[in-house]
Amino acid sequence: MRLQERSTRYEWRNTRPRWWLLYVIATLLVTVVGLVELSVDSQRLREILEVLAVMAGFGLIGVWLHGNRIALELEQGRRRT
Repeated sequence: MRLQERSTRYEWRNTRPRWWLLYVIATLLVTVVGLVELSVDSQRLREILEVLAVMAGFGLIGVWLHGNRIALELEQGRRRT
């Protein structure tokens, strides 16, 4: 087995999901929706901006899930054993 293969396997075994980044995304989402709610007077524009903010937030959560999928699987495997 090559040294590079061993080091790659070791890195994946010790990988943890980056929960802090998910918390930042959630905080950002709540903050943006709150700011839109407080600062936009037009109801129609406010609803559009809130929907766009929520869609962007879910999109970012999807990107986070994709980037952390291996770490999440490894974490589930560690909990089972």
